[in-house]
Formats: sequence, C-alpha cells, structure tokens
Amino acid sequence: MTPEALDAIKSKPEFKGLTTEEIVKGKETLEKKGIEKKEEVEKKPFEIGPEKKVIGAEEDKTLFERFRTIGGYQDISMSIRPFGYEFFREAAVKVVTDRKDIPVPSKYIIGPGDEVKILLWGRVNAQYNLIVDRNGNITIPQIGPIQVAGMAFEDMSKHLIKQSEQIVGGNIDITMGSLKTIPIFVLGDVRRPGAYTVGSFATTTDALLIAGGPTGIGSMRNVQLKRKGKVVKTFDLYDLFLKGDKSNDKILEAGDVVFVPVAGLLVGIAGNVKRPAIYELKGRYDLQNLFDLAGGIIPTAYTQQIQVERIIKNEKQVIVDIDDKHLLKAKDFLLQDADLVKVFNIVDKETNVVFVNGNVKRPGKYEYKTGMRISDVIKDSTDLLPETHYEYALIKRLVPPDLRPELIPFNLGKFIFDKDVANNIELRPQDIIYVFSKWFFKEKPFVTVEGAVRKGGKFDLVDNFKVKDAILAAGDLSKEAYVKKAEIIRLNHKREYESIYFDVEKAMTGDPSNNIMLKDEDRIIIHSITGYIYRQTVSVDGAVPKPGTYPYIENMTVKDLVFAAGNLLESAYLEEADVSCHVVQSGKSVIEYYRINLKKALEGDREHNLVLKPYNRLFVKQIPRWREEQFVSVTGEVGFPGKYIIKKGETLSSLIERAGGYTDKAYLRGAVFTRERVRELQQKNLEEISTRLERELLSSSAGEMGTTTSSEELAAKRAEYAQKQKFVSTLRSLKATGRFTIRLAHLRLLKGSEYDIELEEGDTLYIPSTINVVNVAGSTMFQGSFLYSDNLSYKDYIGMSGGYTRNADEDNIFILKVDGSAMKPKSSIFWNSNRSRWELA
Repeated sequence: MTPEALDAIKSKPEFKGLTTEEIVKGKETLEKKGIEKKEEVEKKPFEIGPEKKVIGAEEDKTLFERFRTIGGYQDISMSIRPFGYEFFREAAVKVVTDRKDIPVPSKYIIGPGDEVKILLWGRVNAQYNLIVDRNGNITIPQIGPIQVAGMAFEDMSKHLIKQSEQIVGGNIDITMGSLKTIPIFVLGDVRRPGAYTVGSFATTTDALLIAGGPTGIGSMRNVQLKRKGKVVKTFDLYDLFLKGDKSNDKILEAGDVVFVPVAGLLVGIAGNVKRPAIYELKGRYDLQNLFDLAGGIIPTAYTQQIQVERIIKNEKQVIVDIDDKHLLKAKDFLLQDADLVKVFNIVDKETNVVFVNGNVKRPGKYEYKTGMRISDVIKDSTDLLPETHYEYALIKRLVPPDLRPELIPFNLGKFIFDKDVANNIELRPQDIIYVFSKWFFKEKPFVTVEGAVRKGGKFDLVDNFKVKDAILAAGDLSKEAYVKKAEIIRLNHKREYESIYFDVEKAMTGDPSNNIMLKDEDRIIIHSITGYIYRQTVSVDGAVPKPGTYPYIENMTVKDLVFAAGNLLESAYLEEADVSCHVVQSGKSVIEYYRINLKKALEGDREHNLVLKPYNRLFVKQIPRWREEQFVSVTGEVGFPGKYIIKKGETLSSLIERAGGYTDKAYLRGAVFTRERVRELQQKNLEEISTRLERELLSSSAGEMGTTTSSEELAAKRAEYAQKQKFVSTLRSLKATGRFTIRLAHLRLLKGSEYDIELEEGDTLYIPSTINVVNVAGSTMFQGSFLYSDNLSYKDYIGMSGGYTRNADEDNIFILKVDGSAMKPKSSIFWNSNRSRWELA
C-alpha cells in the first residue's frame, strides 16, 4: 500500500472506520476466491460512522449546535455551575444615588437631605431650591420654616400650597430636586457584606449588586428585606431571572437590612437539557419542576434512562435509573438535597442509513430502504471520481447478534460495466461502502524536472507525456539553461540507473529523436550554461577602484577591462602598464609580459588598447611616491611640539629648527630619541638572550640535580633554579623602547655633526627640562634620589645611600648617563668637543 494511501486512512474522515489490515485482507479475499464465494474475516472490534467526540463546556455552544452534536451515550458535560450567580459576577454594576430622570412617586417620604424646588409667580416672582435640614424643616423666605420631614410628597405639596396663601395673589409650583441618600445594610451570605449608602429609589436587587451577590452557599430564592427587626418582604431571584418579575423587588428605606440566608435544597442537572446547572428548589421538589427550571429537555435526550446520583443518609452514594420515555413519572419522583440528575444522549448513530465513502462524487449518508442494492447509491461511472479502482471495492457490515464486523469485497467494474448481478450486492442498515482510487494501492506515476527551469519539481505522468511537456510544466527554461545537451536519468527494468542525453533546443521544437517519451520516475536534468561551460576570466590589479577578476567577453580590450574595474584612481601611472598572459611552450606554461602606454590605450590606440585573451592580467602602476607621508614626533622643551611630516633625507637639526628650536629650560643631555627599527632589533636581542639563558639554565640545572645526594642540597638547588627561572621570565616580559644615544647641542653645532642623523618614519624625540637629580640603584643600603652638586663624586652619592651592601660588587660600578649611555667611573678629565668644555669621566 502506498504512503499516500496510509495518509488517507489516517487523515480522511471517509476512511477512519477502515484499517489497513482490513483493506489488504479484503483485496486478497477478492483476488483469491472471487466474489461468488464470500468469506467472513473477523477482526478486533471497531467503531463505525463518526468518531467519538468529547463534549466540552456546553455554554460554549449554541442550543442548536448541542442538538446536532451528539457524543457517546453517557458522554455528557459535567461542567455545571450554580444557576443565576453569573448575574452578579459578570453584570456591569453602576449604582446611581441621584436619579433625576425618574418621576417622584406621590407617596415618596420626605426626609433630611431632600431638595425641594419652589417656584412663585404672580404678585411675587421667585424660585427657591431648599434642602430639608436635619430637623426636618425647609425655610421659605417671606413665610419662614416649615416642617416637612416624614410627609409624603403629595401631602407636603398640599401643605406648602396652603402656607403660600399668606402671599396674597401668589401662585406656587412644587417639585423635587436631588433626593437624599439612605443608609442600608447587606448581610448574610453575600460576597461583600456591610453598610452601604444608596439612592432613595434603590431596590433589593440594587443592594445585592452592590454587595456582589450571594456567595456559593447563599440562597437565591429566599432573599429577605428586614425593616425595624421584622421581615417585610421575601424576594425570589428566580422570579426575576426566569420570568422577569420584579414585583417583590421593593424600594429600600433608611436602615433597611437585606439579608441572604443559607441556600435551601440544591440539586444539579447535567446533559441534554436547555440550561444545565445547579438549582435551588423551593416549594416543589419533584423532577418535573427541575426540568422546568432547566428549560426542559432537548430532542437529543434519552428519557428511557434518566439517572440520578444520590447520597443516602450521609452514608453512601447510589444511582437511581428512571425509565420515563413519555415524561409521566417526573412529577412523582421527589428529589433530595445534593442529587445530581443526568440526562444522557440518544445513540449517536443513525439506524436507517448506509454510508458511501471514498472516490465518489457524492460521499455521505443515504436512507436505507428495504431491498436496496449498491446500484441504488452508485448507479454508474458518472457517480465516481476519475481514476477509480474498479477491480476492488469493499462493504463493511455489522453482523447480528453480536455485531461483529464482516468485510464483503466486490468487483466494481463488473457491476458497472458488465451489469453483473452477483456484484450488485443487497445492502443492510449500517453498511459502509468503500470505493478506492487506483492510486490507493500503488504510487502515482511521476517525473521530476531539475536544474535550469523556472519551477522545477515533481509532475504527474500522464499518457503521451514527453520531454517538452515536462519542461513546459516546469515553467519553461530559465535564462541560464544550456540548450545543447541535457539528460534523462531513468530506472531500467533491473532497477539500475541509466542516462539518456538529448538536445534541449531540438526537443522544444518537437524533434522526435530528442522530444523523448517519458516513463515513470524519469528525472530530467537541465544544466546551467555557467556550470556546464567553464567560465573564462580576466583580471586587473593596481591603481583601480575595483581590482579583481572579471568574466571574459569575446573581443574584450584593455579599455573595457579598465571600465569594468571602475576606471582609474588618481594615483594611476598613465605612461606605463603591464599586460601578462600564459603561453604554453614545449608543454609548459610560461608567463609573457606586454608593456603598454595606458593613456594611449584609453584613447583607443590599437597598438596599446590590446584585445585581451582569457586569463590575461592587467597591472596598473601607481605614480612613484604618490602621497607617501612620513611622520615623526617631537615633544618636550621645543617651541612647537607635535607631529611633523618629513621629506626624504630630512635631518634631526632640521626637525628641531622647524619645531621652533630649544626653549630656555631644555636639558639637551637628557634628550630621548627612539626609532621603531631599533626597537624591533632590541626586542629580538632580548628574546634571543632570554632563550639562551633559559637553555643554559635547563642544561646546568639538570646536571646539578643529578649530582646532588642530600635532600637539603636538592631543595637548595631547586630554590636556586626557581629564582633563575623567575629572572628569565622577568627578562622575557621586558619590552624594548627603541632608544639609542644621541648628544644634542646648539643647532649651529648640531648641523652636520655625527648626531645630526637622517630621520625615519615613526621617530620620536623628547627633550626634558633641566634635571638636578642623581639616582642611586643596586646593592646599596638605601636606593634613592639626591640633588646634583658639582662638588660631589659618585662615591659621595653611594655614601649618601648608606654605602655598599655585603654582597656588592665594588669593582663593577656603572654610571648610566642621562643620555642613555653607560660607563665605568674613572678619575680623568676629557674635552667634550660637542659641548666645547672639559668634563670629568
């Protein structure tokens, strides 16, 4: 069976009632014994028809969706909640304490805080907005205070009209303005019990909304309104929710208490009723009353087994099944506290149907009629989809009494085309007819097109499908296609690959010898011209913006290549350029050079604008010393310290002169001059010394360790070796500075002297200010710095440092001069010609 067939069994609804084993077994039965001799093949139990579904929360579906979605028999949702509580949890509560849009009833009792509006006209014209004070009075100008608290609005109006008669000829109109607020209490099993201030027209329901409604154990059917310690009204919220009746939702008065007691008898109902929920029963406790509260049962309810889960005397749980097909027993069945009523589904399978699935135009359910046959649902080939597998179809049947499955294969082609009565099988209720595509049992023939086509891929192989058809199906050739030669990779009868070559250009014109007829699994490969023909190149280097390698084009010239490389840089040397090429001589590749005038080549002179050959290389030279800038640095006691550009051959005296000469504080003997080339040499010497010392240390230490006998001597040798190794490591970490000794003098004397050296890129000169300090270092008792004095010798400074240490080598004293030179002290005087003076050495 093909992978596509397996996927169809897994994903297509029409095949979900059929297993792979059943299809194969049925096919084998048909091929082996023929349709005349049917054999029953037993398999493990399976489901027929729609898949079993798990019903989710019923409130997520419309009522009609619940009618049409039938789950398993006892597969009902148990997601039920107490009825009515959503009203308080989900309603948008907005308490209005001053309702100006509501007419004031004539029986409204006036109290402190109410606003009375009085309009006078006639002999006296006036308008007053009067607030009833805490004593219950309003004060009318020209009349005085009048007691109104405790009066009904109607009585107050009559009283004020009578009082206004004191104003002869006056008329009066009385209305209410803003009304007073009243304090109330909401107590019992509510979510937010407490004292609240509400508007004068607030009702019991308003108070419950403010307090969040009853809790899970609060009663919805026995809400009490208490006034002065007595219950004056009981409100059943179910009247409001189920009937819209607010007749018992009374207006509150100051000091009223809205009290919610514990709920009464609670029962739940789940399953096939319109409003599954948990209900509080009151007055009537029969099952019919519960059905009425739940909106009645729905058409999918199975009333021959209504199940009640009941707790008996706080001891155990039992199940009571009620067979009430016509709902005549519901009035007599009394419910108890905590009962759960389950109304199950009717069976989710139609009994008078046959099913047609698979490669048919109108799959689905059909009404079963006595004596009907396959021809009643599949009349001829017009009822089938293309490419139907006529040799094999299948009926799956449930055989009573145990409803075991039976597979009945038949030949669809003989029934349709030959009118074979034996294959026009009589159907039974619940039969499922499966019609297969011929590609259900084998893979559909295909060819593959790859390479330089616009939309390569796999394509169905149809009759008379040729190379040209496949290329057009792949969106035609791409621009890069090589049309002289392509190949077909084909599996021969031995399942071995072989290649068949053809001319693409001729195939697209319909040439029979190249427009080859394709076979199943053929693989057409169209090569790219860039991959099939080796790309030839030329290259350019030197003073061009984009040096590199470029595709060779026939008759390409030097001028063309320069243009491809972005023309020339400003530094390009136009008088001369080189063109090199590879020439094979005596079987060897030899490079030859042609020298051209680049300026003439760009002007189109044929003698210099050579026609290039593949792999030629053009080298554009740069003008000698084009903008080559060398920098040196001078700092310290000069007129203008900084970084200077130098020209070739410039000397030290010239640099100092350009920098403004020496300042008055310049200490010439302390000048520090460094050079990068010298630094590199010094660093190399340091590394060589470190390597040599390390090698000698390893060699000597190995010999000494081998001749050592005592452990004490061995420990001493190891300590000595560690010290020497530390010295070598320190030496390796040293970085050379590149300093070498120069002796500066007055510019007049420096010019032309041996120290007036030629400058190099990166040279640095530092001239410090006068230093009057002598530093003493090494094996002395104290290492420090001392002021210089002409009257002191080197021995005096050693004495000032505390003298020599015990291990000092007094015969090897060195004086490191400020100019970087070193010398051993001698008692002699010499003439320094550079400074034109005598000096002590």
